[in-house]
Amino acid sequence: MNLHQRVTACDARRQSKTSSRCVAESTTVTHDFEVAGYSQLKALGVGQYVSSGTFSAGEHDWAIRVYPKQYGNVIAHYQPPLFYAGASLQLRNAGVGTEVTASFTLSLLQKDGRVSPMAKRTMTAAFGAPPRDSYGFHKLLASATMLQKWRCLHNDALTIRCVLTVVRTRDTVPPPELAGHLGSLLATGMGADVTFDVGGRAFPAHRVLLAARSPVFRAELFGHMMEKDARRIRIAGVRPEIFELLLHFIYTDSLPGDGEGCDTATLQHLLVAADLYGIDRLKHICEGKLHASVDEKTVASMLALAERHNCPRLRDACLNPNVHC
Repeated sequence: MNLHQRVTACDARRQSKTSSRCVAESTTVTHDFEVAGYSQLKALGVGQYVSSGTFSAGEHDWAIRVYPKQYGNVIAHYQPPLFYAGASLQLRNAGVGTEVTASFTLSLLQKDGRVSPMAKRTMTAAFGAPPRDSYGFHKLLASATMLQKWRCLHNDALTIRCVLTVVRTRDTVPPPELAGHLGSLLATGMGADVTFDVGGRAFPAHRVLLAARSPVFRAELFGHMMEKDARRIRIAGVRPEIFELLLHFIYTDSLPGDGEGCDTATLQHLLVAADLYGIDRLKHICEGKLHASVDEKTVASMLALAERHNCPRLRDACLNPNVHC
C-alpha cells in the first residue's frame, strides 16, 4: 500500500456520520365568508373584489377575495390576481422573502350548510410576496339563477367557505452534547494535566475544569496550597470507586444511570465526598436518594451522617415519628 492509499484509508476511518432532521407541521382552519346583497355586486368592474375579514393560520394572516364580475364568455388571458367570476385566497402583508406553503379549498355553501358539489375547488400553492400573495379559481361563482339552482344563493346572500392548511417545517435542535463531550474527555484523558492517585488507581484530569466545578479543587490547584504545581496528587480517605463517581459528576453533571445502580453505602460515601469538595448539587442529589432509603435498619447511621454533613432533609426523615429510631 502506497502513501496515498494509506492516507486515504486513514481518512476513511476518521470520517464521521452526520444526520439532520426536519419536522413538518400543519395547521388547519376553516373560515366562512358571507357575502350579503350579492345582486348589488354587479356594479363592480372586472378585477374588482370584496374581501373577507382577516383570519389567522400558521402564524400568518389571510383573507378571501370574491370577484363577482365575469369577463366575457371565455377567459383568453389569465392575469393574476384577477379571478373572473371567482374567488381567491390572499396572504396578507407578505414581505420579501416570505415563503408559505398552503393547501386550500374554496367552496360555496348550500342553504343547509353543506358544501355544494358544483362549486368546490382545491389547490396547493407556495405563497410569497406580491404577485405570489394570491391564488384562486375562475368561475367558482355563477349567475344568480344558477346559484339559486345550486341552492347556494338565498335571501340574496351566499357563503364562501375556505378550508386552509398551512404547512410549516421545523428543524429539530439536537440534544445537548457538552456533557457527553466532557465525559469522553475524562474517559480518554486527552489533554490531562494532573493525575490523582486514589487507592492504587490513577485518575487523569484537567485542572481548569476541576477548579471551575469545585472551590476546594480551585484552592488546591490554583491557590496557595502546596499541590498547585504538582502533576500528581495523592488522595487519602476516599475510595477509588467513589472518586471515580465524583469525577464523572464533575465532568458531566450527572451520575451514571442517574445513580440508580448506587446502593445506600455508595450514596453515603459519595455524599461525604461531595460535601468535602463543595459540590453542592451532587450532595443534594445524594441526600434526596438517601432520604428515600431511611428505614429502621439505616436510620441511626443516616441521622449521624445528616448531622455531620448538614443535611436537613435527611435529618428530618430520620426524626419523622413514623420512622422508628
